[in-house]
Amino acid sequence: MPHSEPLDIDDASPPFDQLTSIQRLTTARSGHRSVEHVRHHLYVGRDKRTHANLLIKLASKPGLVYQQNLTNEIASLATINRELPTSGYFPVVVDHGRLRDGRVYMTSYLFDEFPLATSIAAERIPARTVAHLRTTIKVAAALAELHRLMIFHVDLNPMNILYRMQKGRPVIRIVDFESSYERARHSTGVFYNPSTTPQFSAPEVAHQAPDARSDLFSLGAVLYTMLAGYQWTWNAEAGASIQADREIDTELKEILLPAVDPNPDRRYQSVQEFQDLVADYLERIWPGRSW
Repeated sequence: MPHSEPLDIDDASPPFDQLTSIQRLTTARSGHRSVEHVRHHLYVGRDKRTHANLLIKLASKPGLVYQQNLTNEIASLATINRELPTSGYFPVVVDHGRLRDGRVYMTSYLFDEFPLATSIAAERIPARTVAHLRTTIKVAAALAELHRLMIFHVDLNPMNILYRMQKGRPVIRIVDFESSYERARHSTGVFYNPSTTPQFSAPEVAHQAPDARSDLFSLGAVLYTMLAGYQWTWNAEAGASIQADREIDTELKEILLPAVDPNPDRRYQSVQEFQDLVADYLERIWPGRSW
């Protein structure tokens, strides 16, 4: 949603001088307030040449950590854009650089979808279970593409999964790669100190390199949030919440618990394995695979 406050930018300098109708996005677009908005600001504008709508992501301060976070995102997306040029799941970087004050910026094409967070209520809505399962299957497909590149998102949560329905089917985008781990870069000594989101980021990322199982933990927590509503995230841990949940179907509970196990060795070893189990469960409760 547009922001009516004065812009803290110089619209006569790059990249803003190439845009018209520049507006700042509010936290309302992200649904639930997030630390992401402490680390960066988001602007939208229209390219003067192509008339495409663009998103400008700008580090909120010129400090080292802010620069490293956004620079890391740019590097991961460069690999994704090069290796998955036809994928519709991820941002496409148009430009990047620094403002005169040292802040790093990145320009990408603007997605029309809103964060998944905006569609999740505080309480559970059982009538939406099928829709939530279908959404999870699509997110798993996106993560499978990402993991084949040995890139792991690390901070997957309902604020950085974009979502909308189109002709009865979920459209999914995954954004905010500031915390991403790219094995080709980070395993060679590149500085890595990811920002994470409580209740959604896997516990091991604080002390060891993440892998596909880390994103699997996050996806399990996202699915449970869709099923149970946001209230569980206020004072609980995913595994304990699922175990104590008396309203969730027993079979679905048994699928979810290994996904969010605190020990990565006890989780499913890939998102594909989890995706298959969710798809099989969906087929049992909604036969026909019309989804």
